[in-house]
Amino acid sequence: MTVATTSRARTAAADLLEYVPGAYCAVMRRRHPEWFLVDDATDVVVEGYQSCGNTFARKALEQANPSLRIASHCHSWANVARGLRLGKPVVVLLRPPLDAVASHAVRMRLDDLDRELRRYHRFYRRVSAVTESVVLAPFEMTVDRFGDVVRALNARFATSLKPFDHTDPGARAVVFEEMELEALSTPSELDRMWRIARPSAEREEATRVMRARLGGMPHRSPLARCEAVHEELLARV
Repeated sequence: MTVATTSRARTAAADLLEYVPGAYCAVMRRRHPEWFLVDDATDVVVEGYQSCGNTFARKALEQANPSLRIASHCHSWANVARGLRLGKPVVVLLRPPLDAVASHAVRMRLDDLDRELRRYHRFYRRVSAVTESVVLAPFEMTVDRFGDVVRALNARFATSLKPFDHTDPGARAVVFEEMELEALSTPSELDRMWRIARPSAEREEATRVMRARLGGMPHRSPLARCEAVHEELLARV
């Protein structure tokens, strides 16, 4: 069995395991002890597809609430479902699929765009069944008004988290510095350069090309399905 075949088999197994959130979290915790998986000690869950403001949301919450225990960055429905099962406050981050999938595919050098569109649709289709139990955060609100997301979280779950202050340049500077340091800690030099939040003409051009590719005929139908579920969720914010 080739490395590529083994990788695809492991990915397929993980996708199937998502249908049993408790088992998924248990297996992934053993396989990836560095992941931020929800457990009894978690204070809040913040999840979304990749490139939906996940790192900014986590760092902003931590900056305003230093002792907070946050489950995030699994990019899996299972982390959301398990959090709800444990009675944890849950925030789901939204972003239009064309923007999110293009950004993630460029950053991670992904070529199987249909798989990424399936992942996006699967995640948010399942979220659509529990919107009354979570806080939905559109992308612009996450990156420009995350304090409003925290206030919605407090109102929904009777928590008393301190909202992140977007008007404080010092607070924003700390968040972006931590995001950059995290990007620089990745092992690949190329990944470091492309994951840093600073604007990059090369990355912007690559993302423009990727958006055009995603909007082309081969991906038009799966992209439309993703756009439909995104619009449905936006209507429920």
